[in-house]
Amino acid sequence: MKARYFYALRPDADAARQLGALAARLAASLGGRPLSAGDVHLTLVFVGERPVDDEATLASLLDGLAPRWPEMPLTRLGTFGRGLFWAGPASPRGTPEGDSGTLAWPAQLAERLQQRLRDTGIAFDERALHLHATLVRGARRDARSPLAPFADALPIESGSWTLALGCSDAGSTPLRRYRWRDAPR
Repeated sequence: MKARYFYALRPDADAARQLGALAARLAASLGGRPLSAGDVHLTLVFVGERPVDDEATLASLLDGLAPRWPEMPLTRLGTFGRGLFWAGPASPRGTPEGDSGTLAWPAQLAERLQQRLRDTGIAFDERALHLHATLVRGARRDARSPLAPFADALPIESGSWTLALGCSDAGSTPLRRYRWRDAPR
């Protein structure tokens, strides 16, 4: 049996509720399937389909990483082509880069996870990090749909973000698309 795995940041409960409400509002206007509040997340590394027997190894790669991460407001709405609408931080990498040119903390965290995957010999999607929280999939309207009427919902502030391993499998439903294993405290 196989499942699809990824590492992500999950917003606090209040921000998740706000994002779930925004997703429902977008879907009511644009069509499509909104993600539920419990499913909204920012993907850091997409691993892809793996045998479920690999889940313990994938979860162990979270060991030693901070389980909670600082505030990062979601201030933008956008779309990836037809049918997928999202909310994201001001910078696609998360918080702006510092004066020293170092990467923002989400990008640094993603790089640490990628290195752990490489060291373990587990393949993953190596596309550039573009932090976003998918809100709606399968919308009937395309990228030309105006998002300005929904901007009143922003910014959405999460007081902290929780690092987790996410999984979608045969048990996924529209009300609970993902299973989560949070980083150990």
